[in-house]
Amino acid sequence: MTSREEALRALESRDWTGAVVDDAKRSTSIVYSVRVDQELSEWIAAESDRRGVSPSLVIRDALVEAKTAEAGDETVTLKLSDLHRAVNRLVQPIGYRTA
Repeated sequence: MTSREEALRALESRDWTGAVVDDAKRSTSIVYSVRVDQELSEWIAAESDRRGVSPSLVIRDALVEAKTAEAGDETVTLKLSDLHRAVNRLVQPIGYRTA
């Protein structure tokens, strides 16, 4: 008798009369396939090694962090001149800052 035949015979002999349906709510997991460059791939691998988790968990954690940051983001209104001053401070060499 083959393994397949044994498996089918085992399934036929089961008594399911006392079975209980587990209707606990489970979240659905969806798989996405993405392409990343070598540098990002190496970072994901190193981070998963450092944390002792799978690369999938590293990617999922990064997505959760990005979603959380976006949820806390808010729109602000400011004068264009204030925006220019702030950007100019960021791009000026450190020795030339005046404020």
